[in-house]
Amino acid sequence: MRLNLLVFFMLFSFCITAQELSDSDLNTQPIDSLIPLYDLHVEDTLTARRIALKYIERARELNDSTRIARGYTRLSFISDRRAAVKYLDTAISISLNSTHKNFPTVGYLFKSHYLYENEEYERSLQSALLAYQSANEKSQIGHQITALHQINDINELWGDYEKAHDAHLLTYKLLLENRESEQFDENYISSLEGLGRSYVNLKQPDSALFYFNKGIEESLKTADSATYYAFVSRSGTALYVKGELDRALDSLNKADTYRKEFNNYYLPYYFYYMGSIYNTKGELETGMSFFRKIDSLYDERGILYPELPEVYDKLISYHKEQGQDDLQLSYLYKLVVVLRLIENKKRNINEKTVNDFEIPNLVEEKEQLISELEKKNERSTNNLIWALGFLAVSFGLLFYYFRRQKQYKRRFENLISNKIPEPEEETNGLEDSGISEEIIASILGRLKKFETKKEYLSQQISLNEMAKQFETNSTYLSKVINLKKGKNFSQYINDLRIDYAVEELKDNSTFRKYTIKAIANECGFKSAESFSKSFYKKHGIYPSYYLKQLQQQNL
Repeated sequence: MRLNLLVFFMLFSFCITAQELSDSDLNTQPIDSLIPLYDLHVEDTLTARRIALKYIERARELNDSTRIARGYTRLSFISDRRAAVKYLDTAISISLNSTHKNFPTVGYLFKSHYLYENEEYERSLQSALLAYQSANEKSQIGHQITALHQINDINELWGDYEKAHDAHLLTYKLLLENRESEQFDENYISSLEGLGRSYVNLKQPDSALFYFNKGIEESLKTADSATYYAFVSRSGTALYVKGELDRALDSLNKADTYRKEFNNYYLPYYFYYMGSIYNTKGELETGMSFFRKIDSLYDERGILYPELPEVYDKLISYHKEQGQDDLQLSYLYKLVVVLRLIENKKRNINEKTVNDFEIPNLVEEKEQLISELEKKNERSTNNLIWALGFLAVSFGLLFYYFRRQKQYKRRFENLISNKIPEPEEETNGLEDSGISEEIIASILGRLKKFETKKEYLSQQISLNEMAKQFETNSTYLSKVINLKKGKNFSQYINDLRIDYAVEELKDNSTFRKYTIKAIANECGFKSAESFSKSFYKKHGIYPSYYLKQLQQQNL
C-alpha cells in the first residue's frame, strides 16, 4: 500500500536531526507536519522555537487564525512564564472567534496555569473562569473539568474549605461520568490530590489518605516518579493531622528529594508542615527554624501564603517566651500587615468566583431562554410577554436576594452589638403549677448552676437525665422550664448552646477556624444541620454567614 504524501513528509520530518534542520527544510514541509516535528525537538528549545516561528509564518500566509494561535501556544511551552503569558495572550486574541473546539480555551487554560505557578492567583482565577466559559460554549467537557480544577484549587487556597471540598467532590463525580474525555487521565490525578487536600483541611485524615493512596497507585502504574512523591508528600500532611508525627516526617522528607519537580508553593507548604510537626513534638527551636524559612520566603518574594498568620502567631509566642521583645514586635507588625492583605485577597477571589462564574451562568441561561422564545415566533407578542415575565421574576428574585442580604447584615450587626433582647423570664403561673415552692426553688437553683457550668454543651443531655441529676421528676422539670423560661425543654437547651456559640465565635479566634460541623459538636449539637437550623431560628441568620462576617471584620 502506498503511503500518502502527508504521511511520507511526516515520517521524513522525524528522521531529520536538529543539526540538519534548515529554513529550506522547514519550507518544504507540509504545515501540519511542523507540529509533530516541534514535539520531536521540544527539548532543544532553540530548534523548537525556529519550528514554531516557521509554523506561525506559514499559518499567516494561509490567513489561518487557529493555526496561528496554535503556533503561539507552542511558543509559550518553551518560554519563561512572563513571555509565555504574552504569547498566550496573542493566541487568545487571534482565536477569540475561532470555531475550533480547542481555541481559545487552551490559551486561557495554559495562561491560568502559568499565572498560578507565578503565584498571581487573582489573574489565574480570571483566566480559568474564561476557560470554563469558552469550554462550556464549545461543549468540551474535558476542558471544563480542567478549568474547574484550576478554579477549585485557587478557591481552596484562599476560600472556604467546606465549599472547596464540595466543589472538588462535584468535579470528581463529573470526571468519572466522562471517562472518555481526552483529559481524563491528567484530571483524574488532579482530582485525587484535590480531594485529599480538602479532607486534610477539614481535619479528616483517613479520608485524605484514601485518595492520596489511590494517587500513589495510579502513579506507580505509569512509573511517574514526580507524581508518586507528590502524593507521598501529601500523605505526610494527612499523617500529621492524624497525629502520627514520625510517619509524617518520614513521608515529607522522602518526597523532598524531588523538590525541584514541584511548583513554587511547595516550599512554604513543606516548611509549614515540618515546622508544625517539630512544634507538636516539643522541639520548638527546630520548629521555629522552619517557620523562619517561611518568613524569609515572604521577605524574598513578597508573596502571601495562607499559612503566614499562623506562622507569625507561633513565632510571636515563641519569642515572647524567650523575652526577645524586638523579634516579637517585628513579627507582630508582619502579622497585622499580612492579615489585612490576606483578607483582601480572599474577598477579591471569592467575589470574582461569584460575579464571574456563578452569576454569569445564571445570566447566560436567562438570555438563552429569551433567545429561544424569540426564535419561535419573532412577531408573536406572547413571546415578548413571556420574556418580560421571566425578567420580572428574575429581578424579583434578585431584589429578594439583596433585601435578604441586607436583613442578614442588620441582624448580624444587632447580634454583635448585643441588641437582640433576651426574652424576659415568666414570673406568673408557677404558683398554680401544683409544684411546691421548695421544689420550684430547688429546680431553679440547679438550672442556674447548670447554665453557669455550661453543662448544656454535652450531647448526652435529655429531659429524663437532667431530672435524675436534679433529684426531681421530668414532669416538674419540664413545667418549671416552660413557665419560668417561656420555652420547652429542647428550645431551652438549644438556645443556651446558640448563645454560647455566638459569644465563643466572637471572642475566640481559634474557634473561628473550626468547620461548622466541628463548631456544632463543640456546642453540643449532634449535626451541623440541627445547629444551623437552631441558630437561624434564634437569630435569623445562619452560622456560616455569622462566621464569614466575623472573619471579614477581623473580630
